[in-house]
Amino acid sequence: MNHDPPIPPETVRQLKRNNRLWLLILPPLLALSLVSIVKPAGRSAFAVELAIICLCSFSCGFALAIKSFKTSRQHFWGGLFFSGSSLYLISCVVFLGCIPLPQRRLSPAQIEQQRIQMEQQRVQQEARAKANVASHIAPRDALADSTMLDLSPFYDAPLGFRNSTNVRSIAPGTHVWNGVKFDVRAKIQLSWHNQQGVKGIPVGQKCSELYFLHGTEWGMPSSTVSRFVVHFAGTNAETIPMVFGRDLASEFLRNQRGAGVAPTNMVVWQELISTNGLPQPLRGFFVSRWSNPFPDQPVETIDFEPGQNGSSAFLAAITVKPVSSENK
Repeated sequence: MNHDPPIPPETVRQLKRNNRLWLLILPPLLALSLVSIVKPAGRSAFAVELAIICLCSFSCGFALAIKSFKTSRQHFWGGLFFSGSSLYLISCVVFLGCIPLPQRRLSPAQIEQQRIQMEQQRVQQEARAKANVASHIAPRDALADSTMLDLSPFYDAPLGFRNSTNVRSIAPGTHVWNGVKFDVRAKIQLSWHNQQGVKGIPVGQKCSELYFLHGTEWGMPSSTVSRFVVHFAGTNAETIPMVFGRDLASEFLRNQRGAGVAPTNMVVWQELISTNGLPQPLRGFFVSRWSNPFPDQPVETIDFEPGQNGSSAFLAAITVKPVSSENK
């Protein structure tokens, strides 16, 4: 009868250590798995993750202590030691990002659903913003004629008219500058968040000239801050670039006097007033005139597009000069 040789004591101790090793590796893996399954979110996410980490650490720590020691006192202190070590390890892994948590892969249908939801939220936000602006826009003058284009459907920002003890603004409504009437009530604002511009401002008439009442918050010298694209009946179109320092300058007139970039087509709509001096221009519009090279073709629509460097250009009014007025 054959007897297997006895296993050396050192080998027995090594096997026991190997059997306990999985209890040291288990807490981080178990915690990561539970967190990835639960996917805590919101304000309670931190508390849920911390509870999972503590549960895994103390369970495996005391299991390792019971397996390693014999007395109850050793079980208690050994469990605290192993639990604390495991808790520190898991905290480093989870909170310091040593191992990223598994992310759930989205299906193409779920990705498309998210895109649709984001687009719906964007449209709703734009609608709320326009409704808010519309509530602060003065009604169109009843005597306004068809030469003053109605930009009400396209307004997305108020003019910011403000009257106080030291700031005086023109009243919204119909104004005449250099013999041209403008419907001034709000503005179409281009900004870092709105660089798409406005398409399809309806005109629907023949004209010999177009007048744009516009401006910009800032700009680089000789840069194109905005563009007007005039679409005629048919396929042809004309692009009108607006250059900073030539066609317009910053709307903050007070800060740019003497800067060499102040065109003469400026119209003041806000000024500082003082009892000790003359009114000082504060903010303003710029009137740009464009001669139509195709007066016999009806202009269908006008686009207002951003230029370079996101200069925050804005458009307040457009007035057309009909061809018939030249013959009167």
